[in-house]
Amino acid sequence: MDQFKSLVAIDFSEDSFTVLKRVMEFTQKIGGTVDVVHIVENSFFSPKKDIKYIKEHSLEKLKHTFANFDEKHFHCVEGNTKKEIAKIANILKSKLIIIGKSGETYSFSEVYLGSHTKHIVRSADVPVLVLKKDSEIITNTILLPTDLSSASAQVILKIAKLFPNAYLTLVHFFTIPFEARLNSYGFSDEDTIEYMSVMKEQSEKNLEKFIQTIDIPHGFAISSKVRKSSLNPKLFDKEVEDIPHDILALHTTGKISFYAFDILESSIENVLILKV
Repeated sequence: MDQFKSLVAIDFSEDSFTVLKRVMEFTQKIGGTVDVVHIVENSFFSPKKDIKYIKEHSLEKLKHTFANFDEKHFHCVEGNTKKEIAKIANILKSKLIIIGKSGETYSFSEVYLGSHTKHIVRSADVPVLVLKKDSEIITNTILLPTDLSSASAQVILKIAKLFPNAYLTLVHFFTIPFEARLNSYGFSDEDTIEYMSVMKEQSEKNLEKFIQTIDIPHGFAISSKVRKSSLNPKLFDKEVEDIPHDILALHTTGKISFYAFDILESSIENVLILKV
């Protein structure tokens, strides 16, 4: 099995160093390595010093906080943050890009990591983990909303390869067409409950059939649940709060893609974004 390699983007703020510390602790536990990338944004300014000079002094500051950091894992390049992080990940063959939480504020660290988050996700060929929680990174349990598409099946296999010891829960949402109008259409409360029950039962059958089509690796633990949803991203955390999970996984293809980035923005959970 290939060694787990993660790539972390930093801007030398206190927040980004906190993220790097957590990533190092996480990666060390699973026997992996951490590469660090810093992009000197040429869209902000034209530096008076050349990139070699900037890299030397940046590395000095990095080692001041992380004394045992190996400089071969530090990558300082000039360019566009949105593009360069994905490019470096491809060159290094990273398994995962990890960045700080999203946000559209005007502090420098959030401009650097926050406003670029969606662009980094769209550019990257590897999964991106966006840290939203200020705590230890844990990947024991992963929650994946599925639309029962072939893309969703491929994402499940990607997660199994990335975190083979994790427990994956699939959740398939169903909606009730014109739910707010049913009473006006003459549906009694009993009719509505029966209608919802039929919809849920059909969704459970569809989910079961979907799982049977996937060649899930031996030993990878997976379970499934069906939920009625409003498809309101701001209510998503509430709708799944009773399902244990350390990470919320989303894919950017199929029906899920229509609100994946909205959930990323509103969720308080660490979010793993994958695409196929």
